[in-house]
Amino acid sequence: MSVIATYPCLKGRTALVTGAGGGIGDAICKSLVAQGVTVFASDRSKPQVEGCNLLELDVTCQSQWAHAIERISTEAGKLNVLVNNAGIYAPASLDAETAEGFSRIMDVNQFGTFWGMKASLPVLSDGASIINVSSIGGMVGDEGSIGYTGAKWSVRGMTRSAARELASRRIRVNTVCPGIIDTPMFYENNPDQAKELLARVPLGVLGQSEDIANAILFLASDQSRYITGSDILVDGGYMS
Repeated sequence: MSVIATYPCLKGRTALVTGAGGGIGDAICKSLVAQGVTVFASDRSKPQVEGCNLLELDVTCQSQWAHAIERISTEAGKLNVLVNNAGIYAPASLDAETAEGFSRIMDVNQFGTFWGMKASLPVLSDGASIINVSSIGGMVGDEGSIGYTGAKWSVRGMTRSAARELASRRIRVNTVCPGIIDTPMFYENNPDQAKELLARVPLGVLGQSEDIANAILFLASDQSRYITGSDILVDGGYMS
């Protein structure tokens, strides 16, 4: 089991985490709450995360984003940390992928991240931290998941552009790229593929959601003040 790091500098800050209903999102929210952060936890249906302000938010819906940002502005007055974690996997090859499937994965993984950054701009404080969750699938080509791979590469590209655009406000924008993590998403692969993926991890074990949460805490904190436009790989050496 991973040990959650502590960052006293985060106490009193406000964060929004999308995709909070899943394993990684839940761990991120709990780790932020443990640091004394006021957390707005969002998902398509209100997530059950103790100690958080719960939001129903479909990241593909602009009007729901507007409502979420208005609520944060009213209740907290500011946003110090934005974690664009919402995402879907739905693996499919180039031959098998459909227009509907490709559009859906791009809407959630790519547009959801773009609109999260854009919609949050008015309430983000100077010096805030935006953390976009990409993937090792956004670092290399992968057979059988063309839509997911394309979307996660896009997240990394948008992150770099936003990091340059927002640097004048000292808003840092980075990605965390999870590797093979023990969440329901991993088990969407067939058993043979899952076994093959795990065999590629030099450390030989699945990562835990808390491993991703630790990387996000670091990027949210003052200890990462000089890091922007970067990728933090949390992959057990998969990409080494």
